[in-house]
This record gives sequence, structure tokens and C-alpha cells, in this order.
Amino acid sequence: MILIYLLKVSACTLIFFAAYQLLLARLTFFNLNRAYLLMMLVFSFSIPAVTIENRHEVVVASQEIPSKIGYSNDGFVEQDFIDEGSVTHHNLNWGQLLVYGYCSILAILIFRMFFMMARIQIQLRKYTLNRDGAVILVDQQSGIKNCSFFNQIIVDSSLQSDEKELVIKHESIHVEQLHALDKLLVNLVTAILWFNPIIYFWRSAINHNHEFLADREIAKIADKKVYASLLLNLAMPAKNLAINSFSKLPLKNRIMMLYKKPNTKLQKLAYLAIIPVLMICCMAFINRKEIMVEKTLAGNQASADAPIKPNVYAMRYLNSDIKVNPNTAFNEVEPILVIDAGHGGKDGAVTALDGQKEKDLNLRAVKILKEEAAKRGIKVILTRNTDQFLTLKDRLPKQDVTAFISIHHNAVLSGISVPFNGIEVYVSKQNSNIKSAEDLGAGILSKLKQLNGMEVRDSLKNGSLFLLRESKAPAVLIELGNISDSKTLDYINQEKNIRRISNLILDGFVAFSKRGC
Repeated sequence: MILIYLLKVSACTLIFFAAYQLLLARLTFFNLNRAYLLMMLVFSFSIPAVTIENRHEVVVASQEIPSKIGYSNDGFVEQDFIDEGSVTHHNLNWGQLLVYGYCSILAILIFRMFFMMARIQIQLRKYTLNRDGAVILVDQQSGIKNCSFFNQIIVDSSLQSDEKELVIKHESIHVEQLHALDKLLVNLVTAILWFNPIIYFWRSAINHNHEFLADREIAKIADKKVYASLLLNLAMPAKNLAINSFSKLPLKNRIMMLYKKPNTKLQKLAYLAIIPVLMICCMAFINRKEIMVEKTLAGNQASADAPIKPNVYAMRYLNSDIKVNPNTAFNEVEPILVIDAGHGGKDGAVTALDGQKEKDLNLRAVKILKEEAAKRGIKVILTRNTDQFLTLKDRLPKQDVTAFISIHHNAVLSGISVPFNGIEVYVSKQNSNIKSAEDLGAGILSKLKQLNGMEVRDSLKNGSLFLLRESKAPAVLIELGNISDSKTLDYINQEKNIRRISNLILDGFVAFSKRGC
């Protein structure tokens, strides 16, 4: 999620800026400080974007479980929810609202930045009296004066000639050293991290560093007292962040640095402290991805000398030894899987022993299923990704898709014995495309039988359900366990188990899609 990434970036900026303030800010190695501030800004965005793979190799014997098209009709059967015409309710998705709010403020700040730059150009055209190359003389009434803007040096025409010369030399250093690019970068980053207070201090540090660099060069050719006096005389509040002003308040740090004795070369060793700080950020904020490399041995025919082609599957969210047998790329026709989270909104369906609504468990499961599918490059469309009510008709695929899967959880009334606690797969014999649905359901069942820790019904169930009857695409409904049973509920409450089930479902879907159905 983008907000999580930005929070990690903000944490990096906090650590790097704290190191700068404690160790480097008072040093007179201004070029090194400039490099540090710019490089660490880049690293702050780069480190959380890096992912390190951790590979585990597992050798397993091939044990494909043959699927049979059999039906079981015992136990409870999922029932359709009858819509009585109530108004559709859409619950707020706070995650999306946060993203929209963040993007809105970002857009406003970027617009403001470019608006300020355009306003500067308008002001210059209005008050320009004379132009000599990069130097622009402006009227005394101009609000933009004694500064540089990219490659333009703007000087107050009312200054004495010696004062103009000092201002021009000072601003020429900003132009020659491309300080405007630093300002553009840090202003853009400030817009991106507008919620992070550290970035405003970072921007201020870069601005100060620019002035220290220019002041140091001027001090080599001009009297420090005369120069400091001019800084004080021309000091004005910093109103525009897009320009390098000759003298803007506050001036205390600039005057101190102007007269400060240069640090010795030995003190450059302080920059070695960057290494452990960088390592801390890397260890804390670099993403880690578990890679399961499965080598399959075909029965007794496999030998230690036989070459084995491994299947690779990325486990981004789970640190475990779960083994999966994925198929990855689809070369010719991109398969599309529509996944439906059963119920939702006013249709809460049944309630688990711990108070959770089935509609919420269904939504959680389909989101995980979509995440696992994305890792394989499988295109997934969710009928709903929030707690909203949809009619059964609205859930059906509106386009040509490879398959349609509706996810549910079972439950029974209090005091009634639970006939079956595990996973069940439904199809409808009333669907004209029943053969393809049976192939899809049986294939998924054969994969799910590899699951440990939860029972799986060994045959399909026939359900006269609207989604299964009316779907034009091969359709199955999967009950992920009985939430009236405490042991089953404990199992499906663990995310790693839902991810394991999701991958087995996807194995069945991939095998089905490769048969060209």
C-alpha cells in the first residue's frame, strides 16, 4: 500500500536527518553536506522500495491426486439471499478515503508549486527595467529582487554599484552550482511527504547549505564585515521557496558560519557515521520476500543425477515452510478469474462463534486470494472489495472470463450438530455449462486435498444457487469451513492458512485454464 511505503520513507528521513543534525550540520564541509542531504533523500525513497529474496529449496515427490466427478448431498446447502428491495448500503472504506485525501493534497501542493513559479515570471515581466544576459534589474517596488531563479539573477536597480556586484557574484554561485535543481527536488519531495514534519526541516537545511556555499566563495574575494553588513541591510522574510534569496531571515547561522574557522580534514571522519545509519535503515525498512523453490521428483524414476526444473513461487507476506506447486505464466490467452465475496452490506449472512460476520470473512479471504493471484500474474476481478450489498445478478461476470468463484463460509444454528466442518465445493447441475464447471470444481478439489489441518469434502456438492445456475462462465462456490466449529474457526483465522488455501485454489484454476476450457 502506498501509504505504508510513504510512512517507511518518512521514518528513513527522520533517522537520516537526526544523524545530520547531530554529526554534520555544524561542520564547514558544505559540499559534503549538500551531497549527504541530496543522497539521503534519494535513499529514503529507495530503501523501502527494495525487496530482498530469501530462497528455500524443497524436494517433494510428485503426488497428483486424481479428481473424480462425484457428488455429495448430505448436510446443509448454501441458500440464496433474497433482496427485498432495500436501498443498497455502501460502507465507507477508510483506506481508500485516506489515499484519496492524500492524493488531493499532493495535487494541490504540486499545483501551488508550479503556480508560484509562473507568478515569479509574471512579476519579472512587470517590474523588469533592464536585462543584461542573465542579470535582470528590477524596480525597487518589485517583491522579487536580490535573488536567483534558475539561470536568472534578479537585482534591485536602486542598489549601489558595489552592492550590486556582491549580490550578482553571490547569486552567480547559486546559478553555477545548480542550486535551483536542489530546490526543485526538495520542494517536490515536500509535496509528496507533506504530512511529515521532518521534511520541512530538511528543506530548510538544504536552503541554508546553499547560502553557506555561496557565502564561503564570496568571503574569499570580499571583506567579511562589509559582506555581513550588506546581508543585514538587505535581509527580508523568506516568502518564496522557489528562489535563492541573497539575504533572508533568519541570518544567525549564516553569520556564524561566515566567521567560523574551517574544520580540519580529520573531522571528515564524521561522515563514516553514515554507514551504520544507512545499515540501520536498510535492516529496518527493506522488504523481505520468501521464495519457495520446489523440486518435483516423478516417483521412483527420479535420481540424484537427473536434472530437475524448479518451480518458483514468491511468498511475500508469510515466513513459513509452506510448500506450493504453482504454475506461473500464461503464454497465449490471458486468463481472467472473477472472485465473489459472498453476501455484504445489509446481507451479513451468518455469525461466527467469535462474533465475526460471514460477509467480513468472505471479503478478507477474496482479498488474500487476489494478492496471491497477483504474484503469479493472474488477472483477478473482485465483485466487491468493500462491505457493500450487491444483488445476485450484479455479481455475475459481465464479460468473457475464464472462471467465476464465489467464496463463502458455512455455519449452523446453535444446538445443531455440525455435519461437516471443512471445505466444500459447489456446482449447479442446472447450468448449461455444467461440464466445464465440474472440471473446474473437481480440479480445485483435487488440489485442496493436499491441505493439512482442515477436512476437504472429497466430492462436489450440487446447489441450486442463482450464481451457479446463471453464470455464463464456469462457476463454483467454495465454502471455506464451518465457522460454527471452534477448531475450524481457529484455523481460518490464521492468515497463513487462508494463503495456503488460496494457492491451492489457484493451482486448480491454473490447471483448468491450461486445458483450454
